[in-house]
Amino acid sequence: MLRDIRLRRYLPSAILIVITDEKQSNSINMIEKFRILVSSDDIIDDGKKFKKDDKINSYQISYPHFLKYFEDKANIDEHNLIIGINFVYGWMPRTLKFHSDNFDDVLTILNKAKSGQQPLTKKDLNILKETLDHSLIGVSKLLHFINPEAFAIWDSKVYKYLTGEKTASHHNTEKSESYLAYLKFCKELTERKEYENIHRKVCDAVEYEMTKFRTAELIMFSTKNDDGNEK
Repeated sequence: MLRDIRLRRYLPSAILIVITDEKQSNSINMIEKFRILVSSDDIIDDGKKFKKDDKINSYQISYPHFLKYFEDKANIDEHNLIIGINFVYGWMPRTLKFHSDNFDDVLTILNKAKSGQQPLTKKDLNILKETLDHSLIGVSKLLHFINPEAFAIWDSKVYKYLTGEKTASHHNTEKSESYLAYLKFCKELTERKEYENIHRKVCDAVEYEMTKFRTAELIMFSTKNDDGNEK
């Protein structure tokens, strides 16, 4: 309901019809869809309300150790990949399955991601997915741990936050173009001057340093909807 109100407040009726028409909405560029449905101000407001979960949180305990593992690696080899993708799947609800042994191409892409010298393409992401369990969500976690400044974690809760949809189908969350749009959206958000205070608030709440891409994702992941449930 709240997201509907935001739509009607900011969009001309003609655009609103297009956005809410499922068949036509598929043709809208994903980054524009994210910008329309969730403004940077919305996320900054949600960030002001961020609170650390008082329960023991295995994600928050393990997160800095996962970062440390790849931080110490000048070059990612097959050994690092196998260990890394397996600890990533400690954050996943299913068991890891390799769907090919195309590790040479995967390692080339992961080292490109670590260097940050060239942006990853849709083709790169699809190659990673094809080998690493057909999971863009798992790939996004691995990329984040390899280069947390350039890659944000992507999952169904983030997708629902950005789109306002109540459910997130596997088909929708596995689109590489959606993940690339999400990264661009995060970059625009975190480059805003006023985001610095929100970033600092979230880091202080969890009591360790994180990149701005991580705090942005954590705000989206943790924000509750009007029914009191996580998005």
